[in-house]
Amino acid sequence: MNFTLKPIALAVNLTILGSSAMALPALANNAQGTIKDIEVITISNQRHNSLVDNQSYAQGKTTEADLANWLASVPGANINSNGPITGIAQYRGLFGDRVATSLDGHPIIGAGPNAMDTPLSYSTPLIVDSMTVYRGIAPVSAGMSTIGGAIDISMRKAEVMNSENVQVSGDLQAGYRSNNSASTLSGVTNIAAGDVAILLYGNTQTGDSMESGDGTVIELTDFDKTQAGFDVRHATENNTVGLSYHYTKTTDSGTPALPMDIEYIESSRFNVDGDFQLGQWQGEWSVGYLDADHGMTNFLMRAHDPMKKRRNTALADTTDFKFVLNREFSFGELSFGVDGYLATHDSVITNPTNAMFEVVNFNNVQDDRFGFFTEWQNQYGQTTVQLGVRVKHALSNADEVSGNMAMNMADMNMDSGMGGMDSGMGDMDSGMGDMNSGMDDMNSAMMPSMGSLLSDLEGDFNNADRKVSDTNVDVALSTQTQLSETLSLYVGVGMKSRAPSYQERYLWTPMESTGGLADGHTYIGDIDLESETAYQADLGLTWQSSDFMIAPHVFYQNIDNYIQGTPLDMDDASAKMMASMMAQDDNPLKFSNVDAKLYGADVNWYYNLTDNFQLSGIASYVRGERRDIDDNLYRIAPLNGQVSVSYHNENVITNLTLVAVSAQDDVSATNTEQATSGYGLVNIDIEYFVTADFTLRGGVDNLLDREYQNHLGGYNRVKEVGTPVMDRLPSEGLSAWVEATYSF
Repeated sequence: MNFTLKPIALAVNLTILGSSAMALPALANNAQGTIKDIEVITISNQRHNSLVDNQSYAQGKTTEADLANWLASVPGANINSNGPITGIAQYRGLFGDRVATSLDGHPIIGAGPNAMDTPLSYSTPLIVDSMTVYRGIAPVSAGMSTIGGAIDISMRKAEVMNSENVQVSGDLQAGYRSNNSASTLSGVTNIAAGDVAILLYGNTQTGDSMESGDGTVIELTDFDKTQAGFDVRHATENNTVGLSYHYTKTTDSGTPALPMDIEYIESSRFNVDGDFQLGQWQGEWSVGYLDADHGMTNFLMRAHDPMKKRRNTALADTTDFKFVLNREFSFGELSFGVDGYLATHDSVITNPTNAMFEVVNFNNVQDDRFGFFTEWQNQYGQTTVQLGVRVKHALSNADEVSGNMAMNMADMNMDSGMGGMDSGMGDMDSGMGDMNSGMDDMNSAMMPSMGSLLSDLEGDFNNADRKVSDTNVDVALSTQTQLSETLSLYVGVGMKSRAPSYQERYLWTPMESTGGLADGHTYIGDIDLESETAYQADLGLTWQSSDFMIAPHVFYQNIDNYIQGTPLDMDDASAKMMASMMAQDDNPLKFSNVDAKLYGADVNWYYNLTDNFQLSGIASYVRGERRDIDDNLYRIAPLNGQVSVSYHNENVITNLTLVAVSAQDDVSATNTEQATSGYGLVNIDIEYFVTADFTLRGGVDNLLDREYQNHLGGYNRVKEVGTPVMDRLPSEGLSAWVEATYSF
């Protein structure tokens, strides 16, 4: 049982049958506590056909390797995809660690400094019970940093049957996708006896590179991923205690929008949690530990310069905790909670053909965050009010770094037309030696060597005060009023904050270790960055009758000290020269505080044409702008929507979906972002409940084999392939898929 304070109002379930998912409504009380859910979007993983009402359930395709793809059917949400298993959640224009993403309430902090192991990559569809996306102003209890919203993944848990006899149940699932020959095989078994149960599961996913609509192979989009684990539960009437373990191993997986691919990701996650009742107080607690080891290269999967092989080895350890007490009083329901995490990060870049080349990118970086929050909720007539306040403290530090590019300097200088070539020519022609020597001296005076630039940046960083702390306050107020039997009004306001990430603070030499921004630029950090502060407002209406529902929302937020890359100035001359010489980047950027605003609207709706046919849809629009200069924010999803015609009876659910995406011309000049054209897609799928235990699903995505480019898909960084370097990556062409589930 979970007794944390939940936000008010409407839960919306989605029917996810392939990419044709549409939002469908279902008024529901919170089954975990006494408080109704706020306006949330809940994607449920329904695994069998014992359905009272097929419309109120949702499906996630096992043939999709990335759980982030489920977000495509949530109004306001989208996915920044840097590869087939590296989807970064975006909500209303904000993405990355601005969106609090948790698994069973545990924050997931990946090892990759470029977000190859995103939070949603630490799970897989069959072991997910549901995905919840908070719509509007996310409650402060939903996470440490909810400035960009919050997503919580509820994992399947061992189910206690309270039977003296041993009870065994589970699911087997297999899937195949034609475009990239992707296959999935999953199994889950629940064994229960008395007040104890254990859940065992395993999953393997593999795929080749995809093809676009015109037959271009999208290299590299191969992937190979295995996950396994268990959950043990002991449950009595007033107390539950559980122990979970989850193992993830990823090998040889492409990330074409990034300068490196995944060599391996290996992680182990342990969680201990429970709930209890103490007098009139209800409580829950949890402790988690994640150990992640991540290797990435630019030479094992893609064409490369043999003189510039790079391997990045990254490590991360995270311990998280949460304790919440909840009680109902005469003046409403009140909860108190403390939570937080302690994370360390290390990242070292080497050249496997040159033992002397080593750059310590991040060294024992400390990123610790602690919070205390309280939430209150009460009902006054037809209005429900919820108010939450969170006080949070972020503590950051980093050890000294070092860099050595010995034996690689001549190659770099030769590529740059610098003194190394001049020196070699001088040795060859003794008659010109004095002149060349003078030219070398002049070049040295005008353009420092790579070694001296690296030494300057290293010294500046190591001599700086690297220990930083931030104390911030979040406030969220949400109200929902039932104006009539069919019409309700949601109003939410909030003040949310986010302390800078470790990449934004401690990236000391120009690199692309930017948390997955994937704009092609090198960045440096700024230890003295201020925390972001957003002032948010959301207004929503829900009209719902027996056959028709529509729920539009409009939103606006001002963000002070928004962290954005800006061009380097004269104070960062060493970094600018280093970026030009090392990466041929003439426009390197520095994480800086600027002012920004985001505004827009999103809507979901449905109309029951008959008892068996339904018309439904979603639409999302967001605009992100700088307030300090005339520019747009980077990687903002364009106007997009879906319309679906669905048919269902006792044994079959079918969907025909039209997806429309507008051109995106409002791009960031600072990030030299490229505009994209609009496109439309047709998807079709069917689900057939063969028996009470056996279900078949299948469909075709991009039925017309449309060639298109997703604005959030990034630019190609792989040489010698069908798509030129730094051109927009194409998206998957026609792909048929099929999956089967057997429950026992």
